[in-house]
Amino acid sequence: MAPYSSVPGGPCHGRWVTELDLLEIKGRIAVALVESIFRRAGFALTPVAAEAVPRPGRDELLPDFRAVRAAGAPGAPPAPARLVEVRYRPQIAQYVDIELQRGSQSVFAMAARHWPDLLFALVTDHPEPGRSCFQVVDLAGWTVGSPVAAQDLHAHQALDVFRHNVEEHEVLLRRMFVLLTGG
Repeated sequence: MAPYSSVPGGPCHGRWVTELDLLEIKGRIAVALVESIFRRAGFALTPVAAEAVPRPGRDELLPDFRAVRAAGAPGAPPAPARLVEVRYRPQIAQYVDIELQRGSQSVFAMAARHWPDLLFALVTDHPEPGRSCFQVVDLAGWTVGSPVAAQDLHAHQALDVFRHNVEEHEVLLRRMFVLLTGG
């Protein structure tokens, strides 16, 4: 197996780190950081049990957690429970564009059929200039064929997540990903 080119020396714990391994690791870190952002914003989180939710097929889509605004969170507006799917993607805008081109076969369309209010939290270490590393695509009210765009997580008004909360997690994300890639 060829080493992942940005990992100095290649081997990690006795085996070669591949690009696939690195994407998997970044994906798991992304889930942990998004969970942390939601918790700091006053949400209670519960994992989504695999046996309790249907799998629509492609990419083995299964929401990562259910977020519910904790009762009595200071200054927080009431919000319904939301299912959240977290994904790491190197280029969020490109990912969203490709998915929209797939129409009714897109991951957004398949997810909307099963969970019409699903919130995709998209995480990147390469945001476009002026954009956050943490962005969301909200399927609530979206229909297949209509445009959708990712917005910065802190800009989603219904979630009421503070910008400084997201910015602190962006610093953590960048530090961890630099340690992973050696760059």
